[in-house]
Amino acid sequence: MTVYADMLFLVNFIMNGFVLWVLAKIMGISRKFRWILLGAGVMALLYTFIIVIYSLRFMNVLLASVVILSIGVAIVFHPKGIKPFLKLMVVAYGVSFTIGGLGMALFFLTDLPYAVHLLAEDWEGFTRAISWHLALTGMVASYILIKIGIRFYEKLLLKRQMICNVQVFLDEKDCSFDALVDTGHCLKEPISQSSVIIAEFELVKSFLPDKLKILFYEKQENDLSALLLNREGSFYTRIRMIPFTSLGKTNGMLIGFRPDKVQIGKDVPVDVVIGIYNDKLSGDGRYRGLLSPELIGGV
Repeated sequence: MTVYADMLFLVNFIMNGFVLWVLAKIMGISRKFRWILLGAGVMALLYTFIIVIYSLRFMNVLLASVVILSIGVAIVFHPKGIKPFLKLMVVAYGVSFTIGGLGMALFFLTDLPYAVHLLAEDWEGFTRAISWHLALTGMVASYILIKIGIRFYEKLLLKRQMICNVQVFLDEKDCSFDALVDTGHCLKEPISQSSVIIAEFELVKSFLPDKLKILFYEKQENDLSALLLNREGSFYTRIRMIPFTSLGKTNGMLIGFRPDKVQIGKDVPVDVVIGIYNDKLSGDGRYRGLLSPELIGGV
């Protein structure tokens, strides 16, 4: 069988580069493209040497593939320690098998009679024809499948681990809502250092006195002078002012109140303040509050 070294190198260079690029995307590692090109080039060159140079054909192909992939991963990602390196290798092999398996399946399924004929009657013709088909179809199909898989996993993880039911009790009233466990949420009430649970105004308005509700309806809840002028009843002893900083707002102020009790799932935290957010927290309404991870054991 005639082997064309330049074609063998080019096909392997493209495939290896794609594997390393997908690996970086999956692992969330930002790498400059020149490192990916360098790693793919070295891998393709080593593989071409093994196939083309007759004296190297005694080498075990599987073992050589492991060594070559290890070299490519080391060049591109510079892993520090054996554990990060092994994690990269496992994911890299998963990506490689996905690309190869999908490419082979699509090649056969799109033209099965011809593929069977080549496999049975013309093995050399089959090996010459299959490389480009496998490279192109495998890369496209595997990229789509991997993207779908990552998005599904992220949604499943968010649904299972990051949404908690919260119940708030004050006097004879209570309300219940789903809250997102937000790792970036670390608001504290400045005086008592109590953790803050943010809830939408519509959820907790039944707890508020009428004059305070009017301030929220008129979008004047940050007007401290209006808040002081409209104090009524004992509820105002529960009010807490919570400063915050967010994108586009460096000196924000959130009105909060201290409830009688807050229950998160089956746990009842103490020293919790409810911060009132006068808008929607989620476009689809899947959650209507925000939680600090420390309130549920650091999830």
